[in-house]
Amino acid sequence: MIKNRLISSLRTIITTLLFALANIMAIYFVDYISTDFTVGPWYNAIIIVIAVAIANALLWPIFRRFLMKIIIFTFGIGSLFINSIIFYIASYFIPGVSAGIYGVLQVPIVMAIATTLMANITNTNYYDNYIQSILKYALEQKTPYKKIYSGVIMLEIDGLSINILKKAIDKGVMPNLKKWLDDGTHTLKGWETDLSSQTGASQAGILHGNNQDIVAYRWIEKENNNQLVVSGKLSDAPLVEKRISNGEGLLVNGISIANMFSGDSEIPTLTSSKLGGLSKIYNKTLNAAFLDAYNFQRLFLLFLWDIILELYSQITHYLKNIQPRLRRTIVYATVRAGANVVLREVTTDVLTSEILAGNIDTAYATYMGYDEIAHHSGVEDDDVWGALKRIDVQFAKITSAIEMSDRDYKIVVLSDHGQSKGATFKQRYGITLGNYVRKLLPDDLMVFKTEYNIDHFRDAVIPENLQIRHLKNKFGDIHDDLFEDLKSLQDIKDQVEKRKPSLIFENEKYKNLKDKYTNSLDYIKGYESTPQSTKKAKDSELIVLGSGNMGLIYLTQWSERLNYEEIVMLFPDLIPGLVKHSGIGFILVNSIADGGMVIGQNGIYYLDSDIIVGENPLEDFGINAASHLKRQNSFRNMPDILVNSFYDAKFDEVCAFEELIGSHGGLGGDQSKPFILYPSEWSDPGDLVGAESIYSFLKMKIENLNS
Repeated sequence: MIKNRLISSLRTIITTLLFALANIMAIYFVDYISTDFTVGPWYNAIIIVIAVAIANALLWPIFRRFLMKIIIFTFGIGSLFINSIIFYIASYFIPGVSAGIYGVLQVPIVMAIATTLMANITNTNYYDNYIQSILKYALEQKTPYKKIYSGVIMLEIDGLSINILKKAIDKGVMPNLKKWLDDGTHTLKGWETDLSSQTGASQAGILHGNNQDIVAYRWIEKENNNQLVVSGKLSDAPLVEKRISNGEGLLVNGISIANMFSGDSEIPTLTSSKLGGLSKIYNKTLNAAFLDAYNFQRLFLLFLWDIILELYSQITHYLKNIQPRLRRTIVYATVRAGANVVLREVTTDVLTSEILAGNIDTAYATYMGYDEIAHHSGVEDDDVWGALKRIDVQFAKITSAIEMSDRDYKIVVLSDHGQSKGATFKQRYGITLGNYVRKLLPDDLMVFKTEYNIDHFRDAVIPENLQIRHLKNKFGDIHDDLFEDLKSLQDIKDQVEKRKPSLIFENEKYKNLKDKYTNSLDYIKGYESTPQSTKKAKDSELIVLGSGNMGLIYLTQWSERLNYEEIVMLFPDLIPGLVKHSGIGFILVNSIADGGMVIGQNGIYYLDSDIIVGENPLEDFGINAASHLKRQNSFRNMPDILVNSFYDAKFDEVCAFEELIGSHGGLGGDQSKPFILYPSEWSDPGDLVGAESIYSFLKMKIENLNS
């Protein structure tokens, strides 16, 4: 025991001397390269190192106390200037030292670089020291009473599918998760997302138990003057959460960190739905990331290093001609570094502090580095393994914090969705989905509004939908009502036609189509769309959005969602032109008579009756695809046409309607196959389908622990 202490003490002394030596060399280096800093006599470098250490210990807590909001509002950059001020104060009284503005900025940064390099050389874990600072801070925040029941810490790896997770474990890049599985402390289970396989829908379902009407990551609200709503946007997320929250989220007595929604937490840190703008970014919990002068300097250096790694990756991809490949700019490199480094480290610091304080019952924190990198580099690119390795290191830190805490916490690791791979729609076909849709529409959509007075038409049709639904309930499903002439359906069709304006049934286009085609599938397969020019595209009231490989087509002249019958009459080129495109797997439209229709090139799936005419367009999209689409079809603000790209099961590829080579948002592949890793002592929840099922599972376990 004594021998071990002596060895540990000796190691500490040697390491301290090496760090001091590294900082002395850094000072001389700046003196050599800078015209704005002079160290003076040789021994001044030693004095500076000692003086800076003392000044940091005495002054940093004072600056942090009064200037923390400035540090946070400047995303930590302010701490670099505070460090420079502290260095200036420390060196001001040393004879022979001369430092101008640039000098006092350069020396602290170069000293931080030297410290970081020495930490890597000596294999010194800086966090082992920093966690002691967090512990001291956390004890100051601790309530006087101790909670004896266990809490639950939920850690999300944004965008990681269960299949990629297994590959990461097999590659040895996530040793902590592997150890949990090997030791039997945790159980790994896959679950299935809803149709909108993206963070907005998934976190709403997981954290609030409700993702109703979240159509995609972004959607149009025709009823709200064609307002674009983006679920993760700081201005829109509060509105979305207000719609989905009932006050019983997973985090009622917990903390939300770096999430899209708060889970009804009263301590939302870096949570989109509670920020409401960057001016509200400050939260007291963020103090945990700035407890000493060096921590942000370390983060800043890691941030710069990640930018270098991204630039190196871009060059490597170019030289190796890796395909598919996106054009990635220096702007993206900074965004990647922010997500993959700064948010990662700050999230862990805040969470560690809350665990050590022991006041929270639950926590949900998102690590988004993998998702950001996989979007742009690819779901299995070399870049992603490094990101996952560093996320796994965070889990080790959190485990250490739980071991140090006087309160027990259970750890759950999960993902909100996966990602599917493949070249984008534009890369494959040389045109965006939006421009392709425009080619299937008339040059100027306004002529339809003028000629047919569509707004009044919709006002006439919508009240009659209840009568049509009554007929369906009485007589059964009415398939192919636009074209079908079977005698057994004619009586029903006559009653339906009485309840529809003559706009459709007396329209010349409709009559021509009905004379030429016997049913909807015949029309889909036989109609040859004629591409139009797009010279007046800017005048067309059309919005096409991409959410991964799901596209949303809104014809915004109409204040309500257009039905299949109306689209065929108004734009007969549109539906056949879409489903015959090799990049499109199927579309979803709503029929006046038949409800949801999933249309592929060679078949139609009637969702309400579960009847398939021709080939099943959902054959490769999973056994729950129809139920997901049927649920989605009932949402408000659905597009006039929802588009899903093809899914190539052989090559496991989709094509995104955004410029992302790793994508999610629709159906097909790993994007709908996330995972949950939970304590093995918990009972098996059975099949988990939909994000709301994760909420139910976790909510029950949290309540059981609290009881």
